[in-house]
Amino acid sequence: MEEIAGVAVVPLIVGLVEAAKGVGLAPRWAPLLAVGLGVAISVSYRVAAAGGALAAEALVAAALSGLALGLAAAGLYSGARAVVGDAVARVR
Repeated sequence: MEEIAGVAVVPLIVGLVEAAKGVGLAPRWAPLLAVGLGVAISVSYRVAAAGGALAAEALVAAALSGLALGLAAAGLYSGARAVVGDAVARVR
């Protein structure tokens, strides 16, 4: 996945995870869902860009890129939660 498009996917993954939590996903599964979505989106993008056929090394590269996207999304979520949680605790 191109780097610019990849960075734009991170907030999308965070939003999808939040939506899943809104419909009942347990928070402990959120990081796993984020990584799964990152891999699925990255691999899907690479397959679509290649026109359907994808070499094994390109598939592995897409999966690793998706893993990085999912981990970035999970880190963004947990970092924001920590900041907001600290701010709410200080107000109380």
